[in-house]
Amino acid sequence: MKRYIFIISIVLSAFMSSCADLLEQEPANAITTEQIREILESGDDAKVDLIIGGIANNLPYAIHRDLSFGGADVRLNSLLRLNYYNSLVGYDIVCGEGVRGFGYDAYLSGTSREVADGVHNYSFWRFGWSCVVSANKLLQYIPETLANNKLKDYKARALTLRAYGYNFLMENYRDVYNTSGEGLMIYDRIDPSSTYNPIVSAGETYAFIRQDLDEAVQLFAESEIGEGKDGYTADTKDIDLGVANFVLARVALLTDDYATVIKACDAILAKYPALIAAENYGGKNTGTATAPQFVAENNAFVKFEGINPEVIFGFTGVNGRPNVVIEWLNVFGIGHLGGSGANWGRIVNTLYGAIHAGDVRRDAFLDGNTTFANYDYVSSTTTTLTIPAYSNLKFAATEVGGSTKDADIDVLDVCYMRTSEVLLMKAEAQARSNNESGAKNTLNTLLAARTKPGQATLTCDSYGGAANVLEQVKLQWRIEMWGENGLEYYNNKRWGVQVARSAATTNHWDNSIIPVNLMKWGFPTDEIIYNPNL
Repeated sequence: MKRYIFIISIVLSAFMSSCADLLEQEPANAITTEQIREILESGDDAKVDLIIGGIANNLPYAIHRDLSFGGADVRLNSLLRLNYYNSLVGYDIVCGEGVRGFGYDAYLSGTSREVADGVHNYSFWRFGWSCVVSANKLLQYIPETLANNKLKDYKARALTLRAYGYNFLMENYRDVYNTSGEGLMIYDRIDPSSTYNPIVSAGETYAFIRQDLDEAVQLFAESEIGEGKDGYTADTKDIDLGVANFVLARVALLTDDYATVIKACDAILAKYPALIAAENYGGKNTGTATAPQFVAENNAFVKFEGINPEVIFGFTGVNGRPNVVIEWLNVFGIGHLGGSGANWGRIVNTLYGAIHAGDVRRDAFLDGNTTFANYDYVSSTTTTLTIPAYSNLKFAATEVGGSTKDADIDVLDVCYMRTSEVLLMKAEAQARSNNESGAKNTLNTLLAARTKPGQATLTCDSYGGAANVLEQVKLQWRIEMWGENGLEYYNNKRWGVQVARSAATTNHWDNSIIPVNLMKWGFPTDEIIYNPNL
């Protein structure tokens, strides 16, 4: 962790000149961490905001930001891109039609996660640790005595982010969870004089993660933030109680703590019960087959306002970039894995065939007989391509805010956590707890919302395609969360399912077999060199 744990940024320099009088220190830059904690212990909201408010308010951008990492692949400079890169190590997404653009290496072979020296690896490693460092930068100033609700809120945000970062690293760099397996190095503070910490077990690592999350949930509940003073805020980009419970549910699912999964999910669902309406699930063509038009404001996956009640944590276009939708998932977009790059995000035909005819999600993809022929991508140079069968319309947008073609569609919204995933986590936890009826009821809530208007309401029993309720849960994970947040990769790894593409599919152009043991990265070589414990 030479560059990511021990090098501390001088975070006080930006505001010390303006608050020297308030802090009664001279010179201002001589203030110590201990003195800052003493001031924060006063419980004065104004002082708390002045000293650490900026750090606390920037924590969400540790997750959603352009990442600039020396030695890393700049094409993987955001979490959105990292997760989609993982999605290509799967069965359900087809990467174009054989054009070998960026990302095809992941699609072809999974870019063996044992490789330690690749620039792709550095991107994953540095993102995870950047979350940990950002959280620890704030936590180093939080006093033991939390004198007011604002301090409780700020500490809860940092603990949630740190747990998120550690879990990201565990999911990408370690095998499927078992208590005695290998974990990570634990750093709960920034200390430039500290020695390099050793690796602890997976059980110890997840105990540390759970401690952070359990405390965060409690502190958010006590903080009285939000209009309802219940720990939830209206701003989707806030780290709040909903985000803490979401991360807790995911961690609990990974570690087989199904009671906690259900409890955390129930807490979220009480606050976020509504689901995306059928008319807003994916893009809808308001043009013609030869001149397709997809208005972003009608698609809940690219524009939130008024049409996506599911967003627990996400960013609107005006909150800034990065945005993977425009470049990698929108088949009408411009970019390496988008439309003009000819690496369209397509659904494998076998999964498309498993989507019930009465399911609105079937319309989120072109069928096997439909293309958009000779589509003109307007950019600095004109590119005309035929968008092939099975391309996704889930993230389709040809215009936003009245703009035409791809001129302004880089202001689309992005979602990291939403209600449907909460339902799926809960249903899986119930199924694995031998509560078949409970799992069906939870899944039926999702399926009812995904039933086409005028069709008989879909249920687990009528949907088909699965031998039992747990297999139905897995199928619905694949359909509902297609293309989102690398979830097929993470689920396959968690379920112990190797990727085995076969000639039985009509649109996979590669039949790689990617075993579960390759679904992880090796520690980067330079980290091994600098840390003798590795």
